[in-house]
Amino acid sequence: MEYYVGEKKLNYKRVLIVIIMIIIILLLIIFGIVIAQNHKAKKISLEAQKRAEEEEEIMKIAIETQKKEEEERQRQKEKEEEANATGIIYLTFDDGPTASSTPIIMDILKNRGVKATFFVLHYSDENEQYIKREKEESHTIALHGYSHTYSEVYQSADACMENFKKIGNQVYQTTGEQSKIIRFPGGSSNTISKKYCEGVMTELVTRVINEGYRYFDWNVDSDDAGHAKTSEDIYNNVISGIKPGRNNVVLMHDFAENYKTIDALDSIITWGLEQGYVFRKITEETPMVKHGVNN
Repeated sequence: MEYYVGEKKLNYKRVLIVIIMIIIILLLIIFGIVIAQNHKAKKISLEAQKRAEEEEEIMKIAIETQKKEEEERQRQKEKEEEANATGIIYLTFDDGPTASSTPIIMDILKNRGVKATFFVLHYSDENEQYIKREKEESHTIALHGYSHTYSEVYQSADACMENFKKIGNQVYQTTGEQSKIIRFPGGSSNTISKKYCEGVMTELVTRVINEGYRYFDWNVDSDDAGHAKTSEDIYNNVISGIKPGRNNVVLMHDFAENYKTIDALDSIITWGLEQGYVFRKITEETPMVKHGVNN
């Protein structure tokens, strides 16, 4: 009897062991299936992600290609217009942005469908919005300097180059784009630089080109930072200075409260269009208009 009971207990243990082993095997199988499914799902997910990235890249290329094609069509259209035009007018504005002048000038340009070039100085966080708008409305944002103080700018060629680089960095932080179009404070023909560094302009006009910049002076002066006192003065100075068959680079300013230029701008545009001129912004392809160097 005792033998039978012992044998029964032994068989029970064996059955229990077998059951446990079966459970373990089943758990391992289930675990393996789960791992396999997760691996498969991860693989599918990675493949889907890769396909999505490839499709996104294809879309980017397509959009970029379309953009370039549209830009090329626009360039061809502009070339045809320029070939039939009396001449080209490049409206340029120095010393901004300012809250009292820059947005009003941009409103006029927008209403007339004209693009211009803004040679900017260091600007505050509050005025950064006007730089962003200049970009959004496809004007050219060019560099005039972080400072316009001649004693700082022209103490040496290195100081002037640093002045351009500092404003260039600020513009890049705002727009994400590098600007290589510059205008020297006072123009390349200025003589005041001689007071601070003999021969600095002679060195600079070569150096800026070697460092990848393109500098622009002007051949039409509105004199709005000089002797012109009224909008009529500005208007007459500009239209008398514009000549047919050439690139007319007009110097104006968007410094604070420059209402005489603001009041003349729309009439200048009307006159130019009526005379058969086309208005353009300066680009890196625009031939440079330069003064003779006097220092």
